[in-house]
Amino acid sequence: MVGLIVFLLVVVAQDSISLKLRDFSVPTVVMRGDPVWLNCSYDLERDKLYSIKWHKNNVEFYRYLPADNPPGQKYELPGIFLDLGWCKEGYIFMHKTDVFSEGTYRCEVSTEAPFFRTVKGESEMRIYVNPSSPPAIVGVKNQYVIGEIVNVTCLSSPSRPQAFLKWWINDQEARNEDLYRPQPRESADGLFISELILNFRAKSHHFRSGRMKLVCEAIISQAHTLRSEEILVSNHSLPPKRTYYSGYGTKKDGPSISGERGRYGVGDIVDINCTSAKSQPPAELHWYINDREAKPEYLMPLEPIFYKDGMISTRLRLRFTVKHRHFQTNEMRLRCTATLSEVKKMSSEALEAEISEQQMSDLHVDFNTGAVSSKSLQRFEEYNPVWVVLFLSLVSRFVL
Repeated sequence: MVGLIVFLLVVVAQDSISLKLRDFSVPTVVMRGDPVWLNCSYDLERDKLYSIKWHKNNVEFYRYLPADNPPGQKYELPGIFLDLGWCKEGYIFMHKTDVFSEGTYRCEVSTEAPFFRTVKGESEMRIYVNPSSPPAIVGVKNQYVIGEIVNVTCLSSPSRPQAFLKWWINDQEARNEDLYRPQPRESADGLFISELILNFRAKSHHFRSGRMKLVCEAIISQAHTLRSEEILVSNHSLPPKRTYYSGYGTKKDGPSISGERGRYGVGDIVDINCTSAKSQPPAELHWYINDREAKPEYLMPLEPIFYKDGMISTRLRLRFTVKHRHFQTNEMRLRCTATLSEVKKMSSEALEAEISEQQMSDLHVDFNTGAVSSKSLQRFEEYNPVWVVLFLSLVSRFVL
């Protein structure tokens, strides 16, 4: 009986000293062709490492087993370009990337018997390809007659993600009802070609000094995420630990956490703030508790901070009552992320169409009767101010 009690005490003591995932980082945004580091570091405490496995979209592509020779092994997978000479345990290096490198990456760290513990980290990596040239306009004529249908198409250069297209007529954005947006076409190399059709009837206000200017604009939005320090809160009387996540950007670019206490127990209230670094457009903030996104009812947006240079810092408050489930082996991990969107714009060459010269000579005044033909007058009024028409009518009467 005493031996059983001692065994149970040993098991409880061992179980309180657990495997921990200290740092897991996968670049959020990668330009096609760039090399990347993936990091999965851990604390074994008193456990012995059994394996580290990396997966992309649930398919294993790298395994590290200390007992094997060699310990690091890779498995062929589209988009994975490992350089084993630079890989060390949980740190792996891809010397290049392509569009098939995009996906959800997961690292699993497992320990040996008797406990066989496993910790996991998971994150998405997106591959971006900027357009190589501005969008092109197809179908523009040199001249249009008032009342004629203008039907032109804007085509983006291949990109990833797909470009969002806009039409402008004389520096005014085209109406939605004049637009038709087909589904983007995906090329064999994983890039997208966007298309936007502009279809409208030419009217006099579309011409300025007899000319109409058409411009198409392609917009690419690229989002990347900056991670805050991670606060490790104990339910013992210990100061909080901080672990910095070396993801995209540098530490000074990431959001900051304020208001935390050194210790929290079950029933205590966590009330802390996350503030993003100043940016434009503003960052979007997210709170995580033990790598799970915080529930909406725990979150309270705060008034942003506005700076004189037009930059903005967003703020998000996290407030909740601590439950037993919030502690994993006597620790609770709190983290904030800031997602920034970078918008790139490329405009086509401005194309100009003229009003037809025939349209300019469609006005005929009958000097015998002083009348202006209704068809000619209708067309002429669309192109010329009312006072010009009245002036010509008066002239015809004086001639009579």
